[in-house]
Amino acid sequence: MFIVVLGLVMDNESVARAGEYFVAQALEACGVRVVRVDLSGHDLWCRTVSGRLVSVQVKTASRARVDPEHHAPRYEFYDRGGALRPDVYGLVALDIGLMLFDGAIGRRKNIRASLFTDGGMRESIARFFY
Repeated sequence: MFIVVLGLVMDNESVARAGEYFVAQALEACGVRVVRVDLSGHDLWCRTVSGRLVSVQVKTASRARVDPEHHAPRYEFYDRGGALRPDVYGLVALDIGLMLFDGAIGRRKNIRASLFTDGGMRESIARFFY
């Protein structure tokens, strides 16, 4: 399957990888040290400004979808689960270049597109990494 993001055609693996690097760059810009890892359930290992270690699983949606039940655009994120559970999930709305962090998402999580804002992104980074 190929997805068009920002005018580029991307396969699912490329979308996922773009989300991982996007989260890593944003956290590094906030003073969080990030190492990309390739483990089931963990995409990034982070050392916060206070020295705490945080594992992150990144989930990336290429675009919002309109949910017929709610009539508002929503981003959908899925987690197949695994042996290693992360401390935090990074949820990326790739088409608008924003992310939110959450402690748990279950098998599936839908987030209203209107919740992806600069302020929401900064708040969730502060909540989980400071």
